[in-house]
Amino acid sequence: MFIMSDSPNSSFWINCSASSMTNGTCSMNVYKTLGSVDPKNKDLKSFAQDTFAGLTMFIGFVVLAALVFSGFLMVLGGGDEKQYELGKKWVIYSIIWLLLVGFAYGIIRLIQLFAKG
Repeated sequence: MFIMSDSPNSSFWINCSASSMTNGTCSMNVYKTLGSVDPKNKDLKSFAQDTFAGLTMFIGFVVLAALVFSGFLMVLGGGDEKQYELGKKWVIYSIIWLLLVGFAYGIIRLIQLFAKG
């Protein structure tokens, strides 16, 4: 999103005026763009929230990788019924864990929304 602004202290993501575009002094608020907290203004509450959100996303990535791996087990089993059943079981568990992680991440984001006021 590109928003022109005459004020260098604007709360928009990209701050540019007509003169700053010609001399190359436009600036961008990276923390607003990424939706994160400025590390200079970070307190313990926001650190804990960001840590839990990061861990939840990491666990979600691991579960998604397990889901892909289980699909490979099912497809590349070569007709082996044991391999297919193992892959099927992994798919079911991966989907359950993916739902749990999704709900946990949603709850964390909801708490962050209410904590901001």
